[in-house]
Amino acid sequence: MNEKLKKELKKLNYKSSYKIKYRKQKDGYSLYLEIQRKNLRETINLKGYILSDIASTVQKDKQILQKANEEKSKYNERYELNGNNVLLQNKLRESNVIDFYNALRSKKSGNTLKSWNNAYKHFQRFTKGYIKFSDITLQFCENYREYLLSEVSENTACTYYANFKTLLNNAVKKGIIQSNIASYVENPKPTPKREFLTINEIEKLSNSEYFLPDIQNAFLFSCFTGLRISDIKKLRWDNINEGYLEIEQEKTDELLRLKLSETANNILNKQHQDSELVFDLPGEVAINRHLEKWLKENGITKKITFHCARHTFATMCLTYDIDIYTVSKLLGHTDIKHTQIYAKLIDKKRDAAIDKLPTF
Repeated sequence: MNEKLKKELKKLNYKSSYKIKYRKQKDGYSLYLEIQRKNLRETINLKGYILSDIASTVQKDKQILQKANEEKSKYNERYELNGNNVLLQNKLRESNVIDFYNALRSKKSGNTLKSWNNAYKHFQRFTKGYIKFSDITLQFCENYREYLLSEVSENTACTYYANFKTLLNNAVKKGIIQSNIASYVENPKPTPKREFLTINEIEKLSNSEYFLPDIQNAFLFSCFTGLRISDIKKLRWDNINEGYLEIEQEKTDELLRLKLSETANNILNKQHQDSELVFDLPGEVAINRHLEKWLKENGITKKITFHCARHTFATMCLTYDIDIYTVSKLLGHTDIKHTQIYAKLIDKKRDAAIDKLPTF
């Protein structure tokens, strides 16, 4: 290349991350743009910009260089929007979603982590361990949802797909993708059947005896406090002071302060205080197996798990006219919409409302 053109090119590239480079061709020199930012390198062909051979006029080639420089400025504006490195974002769009998923689930804890771990395994299996963000299309989302419905229950599929949508929402926040395409795929969540015990059933269980009193007492204690099994299992005696229970909930990390009812205190009085934990409990599967046996011995055929004690507490509070806002606080809900589900279970209030209508 002509030395004068090389000097012109050097001026254009001075202290720039966007350099105009050239390659020898049969009819001259083709130009391309080389972009280097944060150890990332990308080349873009400047089509139509070809410097002629040495025999041509230098002035004509200078004009071509000037046009190439203008094109470089356009790329500079496009890639350096508000100081963000769009080039880096482009590279991330081509990265493996599995790695992003793995990093996101590692920040979870408790039962939430278990759910994310299971969802991650299914996503990994469906994608065979590799998929780029740029490959996630509407069709992919629909296929993934159908896969989940064929592998797990409808409720679980909805939960796992919701995790996938959360994953993409985080990718949007990071600037990796522009929008969450998974949100365009309908994912209706069926209303789960929430089993709970009536007052008569609770009384029957309270008057019975089971050979594993810790399971019995823990379940009844949850019926009168609404504590989740994860919080019941870690409950210590120092969480109970002067008739109040104070514990940081494992699911929400929120501090719950709850006044204990007389019945809840009576249950605690049956427990030995020679250990740090209030209840000595086995794993959740074993607990639910024993609950099923205990309830069956007392003529209760409902499909009851330990979590149903929480449902029982909520419905019992609403039955005894505790307002829904207070019940939400007692349950440690962060949004009252989660509590409104229980209000639908109570028919007594509906019947009482009808009885208030005037008679003519």
